[in-house]
Order: sequence, then C-alpha cells, then structure tokens
Amino acid sequence: MSTLTEKAYRDLLDNTLARIDRAFDDADPDVAESNLSQGALTVVFGGKHRLIVSPQPSPRQLWLAFRDRAWHFDWNADTQQWLDDRGEGVEALALIRKLTREATGIDVAL
Repeated sequence: MSTLTEKAYRDLLDNTLARIDRAFDDADPDVAESNLSQGALTVVFGGKHRLIVSPQPSPRQLWLAFRDRAWHFDWNADTQQWLDDRGEGVEALALIRKLTREATGIDVAL
C-alpha cells in the first residue's frame, strides 16, 4: 500500500486526470473523445473502444483498463510518475500515449 496521505493522493489523482483530459481537447471527437465524470476518466476511440482511467482509493492507486487488459499503478515519489505495481516499468501516461497511438494513429501530448 502507498504511503501517500489521502489529500496527496487526491491532489495527484485530480491533476493526472485533468492532464489526460486536456490532452484530448483538440482531438476530433469522432476519433478520440474524453469525458471526466464522477472521478473517473473515459476516452472513447472511434466511438467504440473505451480506455478507462479510474481511482482506487483503498490502495491509493490509479487503474487503467483498455479492451481486455487492466493495469494498476502506484505513485513513485522518486520519479514523480504512476508506475505499474508489477514492477515492469510501465508508466501510466506513456501507456496512454501508446494505446492512443495504436487505436487512433494520433499522438497526444501528456
């Protein structure tokens, strides 16, 4: 479990979700459209595939789901990044960029 305080976790989470949401502001909504609602962010690619980024308060993690896969991320204070909890070196924002590029062909600046 993370050593983040609840407030620190919420602040990081709010900033991360807002950053991801803003990255899709200029995207054609027929290609990629983001929606931040009730604390979770959903990006719909091409009107059909959903990328879901959601908070998990108990373990103080950020979860990401796309198609048939899910990832769990812990905040790493040393690198200032959300890193996968399996120790595979997957960083949340880099993964979102990769999945977006694969699904739509567009690059988002995160």
